[in-house]
Amino acid sequence: MAAPREPLGAVEAEGSSGRQGNSGVEVVVFSDPATPAPLCPHGPTLLFVKANQGKEETRRFYACSACRDRKDCNFFQWEDEKLSGARLAAREAHNRRYQPPLSRSQCVERYSQFYMEDSFCHYNMFNHHFFDGKAALEVCRTFLQKDEGEGVIMVTDPPFGGLVEPLAVTFKKLIAMWKEGQSQDNSHKELPIFWIFPYFFESRICQFFPSFCMLDYQVDYDNHALYKHGKTGRKQSPVRIFTNIPPNKIILPTEEGYRFCALCQRYVSLENQHCEHCNSCTSKDGRKWNHCFLCKKCVKPSWIHCNICNHCALPDHSCTGPKDGCFICGELDHKRSTCPNVSTSKKVNKAVRKQKQRKSNKMKMETTKGQSMNHTSVTRKKKRRERAHQYLCS
Repeated sequence: MAAPREPLGAVEAEGSSGRQGNSGVEVVVFSDPATPAPLCPHGPTLLFVKANQGKEETRRFYACSACRDRKDCNFFQWEDEKLSGARLAAREAHNRRYQPPLSRSQCVERYSQFYMEDSFCHYNMFNHHFFDGKAALEVCRTFLQKDEGEGVIMVTDPPFGGLVEPLAVTFKKLIAMWKEGQSQDNSHKELPIFWIFPYFFESRICQFFPSFCMLDYQVDYDNHALYKHGKTGRKQSPVRIFTNIPPNKIILPTEEGYRFCALCQRYVSLENQHCEHCNSCTSKDGRKWNHCFLCKKCVKPSWIHCNICNHCALPDHSCTGPKDGCFICGELDHKRSTCPNVSTSKKVNKAVRKQKQRKSNKMKMETTKGQSMNHTSVTRKKKRRERAHQYLCS
């Protein structure tokens, strides 16, 4: 139903920079609620935009929320595209035919030996879509709000290829649903969450959930080719646990290579040494990181300081590569989504699209007019030939 787990390199490139090269596709998280998104077999689609470094925002489009490979779901529609009734009917039939195969009856058959029937739902976490409609939504709501939500913990292990933004929006909707069942006395409480995801998405996750912290615990998978237990160094699992539970309350197993840091007041891996300059155990990937006095922070052991870029990077990095910052104005102190020029860019973009549309309509009208005139000319010549033929025969 959702995007598969991707190889480490491809996902890490996206997690660290958010794009490849000097362009990238971003999801529009806060789209117009008055305009419902079109549906694909996996539920409501997401609105995307292709952004280019230093250039204006391009045309926006809808695509599948769950599948990143067009072979799995080839849905595509421009945001301003108008569809005929016939195409909409054909799409509805297609969605019914290709809905993910796991029906509620199959869910019941698969999970009934572990859970009661009212304890699980067929659900797309990338768009908060319940495949069995309002009935499944109420099952979820009842589960979250039972006994004022006491004892409920959310544990989620999404595919690593999934986008952080739609996942965060969905989780906030589940949190809001849980809070509806809280009394006023418990309004300050938070739904305990364990979000299992690669460590290089830390900044993007904490952007949506500032109260979250990343635990040092390495999550391994018995059935995964790369992230198996026992690997060390660069080959060890990059998967961690992000949580809003205070880290000093979570005990990690010492027999698996974790120790308690009295200065940080949390459990860390044995290789994660406390840096007196940063006043923190700074390693993210299980290796010992080195402190760079020029960058004023700890960096990966394979990185060196580049005087041209004025920050640490891999020795063979490109100094002329794309810089982080805003795609619209090029400034480094903010991103495209918070650019003060974004509204101006949208207006200019809309005006350009209208101008192109008028030009296209004019060309169509001229083509149609030319075809009509040619047809009239041919008809007149045919009638003259017919009259001439009648005159010769008479």
